[in-house]
Amino acid sequence: MGQSEPLFKGLKVLEMATYIFGPGSAAILSDFGADVIKIEAPGHGDPLRYAHKAPPFMPLDFPYIWQQDNRNKRSIALDIKETEGREILLALVREADVLITNFPPNVLERLKIRYEDLAPENERLIYGQITGFGEHGPEASAPGFDATAYWARSGLMDLVRTANSEPSMSSPGMGDHPSAMTMYAAVATALYKREKTGRGCRVHSSLLANGLWTASSSLSCLLAGGEATPRPDPNQPTNALLNHYQTRDGRWLLLVVLHQKKHWANLLKAIDREDLLDDPRFRDIAQRNKNASLLGPVLAETFKTRDLAEWRERLLEQKLTFSVLATMEEVINDPQVLANDMLIDVEGHNYGRGQAVNSPFWVEGSDKVPARVGPEPGASGAEILRELGYSDARIQALNSKGII
Repeated sequence: MGQSEPLFKGLKVLEMATYIFGPGSAAILSDFGADVIKIEAPGHGDPLRYAHKAPPFMPLDFPYIWQQDNRNKRSIALDIKETEGREILLALVREADVLITNFPPNVLERLKIRYEDLAPENERLIYGQITGFGEHGPEASAPGFDATAYWARSGLMDLVRTANSEPSMSSPGMGDHPSAMTMYAAVATALYKREKTGRGCRVHSSLLANGLWTASSSLSCLLAGGEATPRPDPNQPTNALLNHYQTRDGRWLLLVVLHQKKHWANLLKAIDREDLLDDPRFRDIAQRNKNASLLGPVLAETFKTRDLAEWRERLLEQKLTFSVLATMEEVINDPQVLANDMLIDVEGHNYGRGQAVNSPFWVEGSDKVPARVGPEPGASGAEILRELGYSDARIQALNSKGII
């Protein structure tokens, strides 16, 4: 069977967004064949292009963090503050199906690129708007990154730390990438609506809203009149069978035995502690929960007697649910990751293995396009303008003025 036609072939997407949330959502559209034009400010373009040169990122000649979310795209450098630059933008808008932006509401208003400013140019336009904290309220135009808006402000950063630990900084993109999936879903939903109505619309999402959605299992307890989930203490767990344990070689595993009636005996067999079957403190679920602070140290001392690799074999043999706490180095060589195409080769990427992380879903019968590296700032400008009918002389004049 040959390569299928890309699902979004012919879909024109304008991306007026920086960093990860917006570009990540457009990257998924590009994976399925959309023509994504990244509109950048003349000069340096998207600041994320250079983030890999400074901490907390590991330095590398290749702009790996920018490339992850900008594969397959074209780039035009465009000064939309100038009249001629705005004319080009409006010409692009008239031909576009989707526009994605993360400019703050006050900037969108100042530049006259809000949905209500652009919709008269194209009634079928899907306008995807991204903010840090939502579009209303005193912080509607406040800058927000995933560490601040998604993790810290949503309560997640406080929620996931242990009872005795200080807050830990989230890894870059940990909130942006799941949020990018939300904007992709919003755009896809709006495209379906357009199929039914013939008209475009505005869709919007924020980092804070996505953070709350991620934390909703805990927040729903508070909303129902309950109390906040206590921070976990691995040494004094509230459930010893849902806890982290360190192994003899200094590695960690996460034990998740939810079906205790079915798996309690299997666990004790795996760890060679079948003597605990007759221990009155742990004889049933109620006693194990009541005495979790006693069972936890028993399991902790037991898991310290063998290395992680041996525990993995023993737990797998008993069909128990657990996970090793994998390192980043282990993840990229994980047989399960490799068997399921979770990493992709990127044409033009000549560093290391020349790969990136794949977008996390597949559509049967609609293959993703082969990935290629993202462009230099403005690299596709002349090509894009020719498609709009601009002559080479006009393009050269615009370039000399710094419009493109």
